[in-house]
Amino acid sequence: MKIKSLFASLLVLTLLTCTFCMPTSAKKATVINGEVDIIILDKDISVETKEKIENYFASGEPATDDGASTYGLTCTLFGHKLESSTVVTVTHKVRTTSPKCVRRTYDYDACTRCDYEISELVATEYIVCC
Repeated sequence: MKIKSLFASLLVLTLLTCTFCMPTSAKKATVINGEVDIIILDKDISVETKEKIENYFASGEPATDDGASTYGLTCTLFGHKLESSTVVTVTHKVRTTSPKCVRRTYDYDACTRCDYEISELVATEYIVCC
């Protein structure tokens, strides 16, 4: 009988420990104009990179490339030093009928040495959230 209660106690203790130790992988969403939510799915991201991503996806879709970007000598000689992130945007009230909102998932890469940034659309789906 003691072995069963000891085993049950250890099991409960293990489950509680595992539950409280699980990290969350997503940062809080950034809401822009009440219409676009930007969710960055990386835990270890700098404030500068977060702001860069928010500006890039401010409209719910990637910013259009104006063709002008400044490359430093290091990037010209050795290539870009890219930092990758997964970004989810939710644009609300896109359609009049349900599902009204659209969720897009992007792979986003930005150079840490210059202002080069690029994204690739991975998935698009309409969701019910409004």
